[in-house]
Amino acid sequence: MSTEANFLERLDAGLTLASVPNGASLIVAFSGGPDSSALLSGLAKLKEQRNLTLLAAHVNHQIRPESSDTAENSARQIAESQGVEFTAITIDVPAIAAAEKISIESAARQSRYLALTQIANSRDAFGVVTGHTRNDQAETVLLHAARGAGLKGISGMSFSSTLRIPESEVELNVLRPMLDTPRTDCVQFCEELGIVAVIDESNSSREYTRNKIRLDILPLLNEAAPGATDAFARLAKNASDDLDIIEWVVDQHISQARNDNGSYARSATQNIPQSLVARMLMRAYEIQVGHSQDLERVHVLEMVRQISGRSGTSIELPNGTRFFIDKEAFGFASPDDDDCPFPNSISDIELPLPGSIQLDQNFTINAEITDRPSNLNSGNPNIIFATPDLLKHALTLRNRKNGDRFQPLGMTPKAKLQDFFVGAGVPERWRNRVPIIDSNQGIVWVAGYRLAEWAKVQPADTQVARLELVSSNER
Repeated sequence: MSTEANFLERLDAGLTLASVPNGASLIVAFSGGPDSSALLSGLAKLKEQRNLTLLAAHVNHQIRPESSDTAENSARQIAESQGVEFTAITIDVPAIAAAEKISIESAARQSRYLALTQIANSRDAFGVVTGHTRNDQAETVLLHAARGAGLKGISGMSFSSTLRIPESEVELNVLRPMLDTPRTDCVQFCEELGIVAVIDESNSSREYTRNKIRLDILPLLNEAAPGATDAFARLAKNASDDLDIIEWVVDQHISQARNDNGSYARSATQNIPQSLVARMLMRAYEIQVGHSQDLERVHVLEMVRQISGRSGTSIELPNGTRFFIDKEAFGFASPDDDDCPFPNSISDIELPLPGSIQLDQNFTINAEITDRPSNLNSGNPNIIFATPDLLKHALTLRNRKNGDRFQPLGMTPKAKLQDFFVGAGVPERWRNRVPIIDSNQGIVWVAGYRLAEWAKVQPADTQVARLELVSSNER
């Protein structure tokens, strides 16, 4: 089989593995180098067979202005020679790197994908096709391994993935149909077609980590262990297969643990390996945020530690996310999320008996004297029956204060209100908003949780004080 036929066969198979449908509109990330030139030329030859619409998109990074402009002109000529429409975007990457205090590599990658996303969206394209080869896969695996990555890092790149850029709404379908194609095949394909590819001077600079791996480390490894590049690519495939199994298991556990309100049952994390708990937490975080970037091992370990501890705690995570532990559930929340079932803070307000008080967020506290019901347990934590002797006391509605003590129903000694909150599993983020009915004899009722022992209905009482916290949503 000729070089061209072999290359096109691999590329066509790669398009299938990347789930590219016939008739797709594709944006080709086109630098004009050997890999992207082989990709563009190969797609141009498969264009009619697959009914593809192609646009070669070149990003001029202005890292070396003169050579960058020359590369853009060369890329344009190559695209035109293959009968493919060409467009170019110029971005001052050095200025972005300086302004955001990030590396040239990071600035170039981020700005490049942002630009490609804009182009893809404007063309309603299926995705952006990149020229990543088997060699790039090997370099990626080795780079991730050197950083101590797990299976996800070792699995490298996939034929198709969704790229999400943090702190933006960018989501890009990235297609890599040449991941199983050696770089040498790209060079030979270009030579056979007479394409003079652009040689990027920055690719020979050892200033960049990936270049050091490409120029120095992989050649030594291939010398010591012939076929190392191919072996790293196989390692990526094996790790990806194993990761598929793990993620399937994690998704099963997450699905079973998820509550209707978006939180997760703590019981689902019991009697399973901590490594699985960690992956469940990472997956739940990804569901909340949309990606898992910036979430570090130290964050995951702290979540694992807290999930088996006391309730009511929370920790701050990257991307404006808070992880919280409730009595029977755990979950994630953004700063704008408010799951508290109580009104905003309350200053000391006199509560008439009988009477009612309108609070923020359409909450109301009702107090009345009524006939004693046959069952003093209302079945609703926001409705309580107390002694009618409350008529003798001045009642005040407020939130907690330092030094509060409380004798819950059924308990003899008074306890710190803080200790009661912990024991009752009241989330820490709710505690400052729990309505409290107080009196000159002490706390009467911690709304939603417990009546005071001293305020309970006595056997001889024929009437009771009925206290209720109600929101308009419950009416």
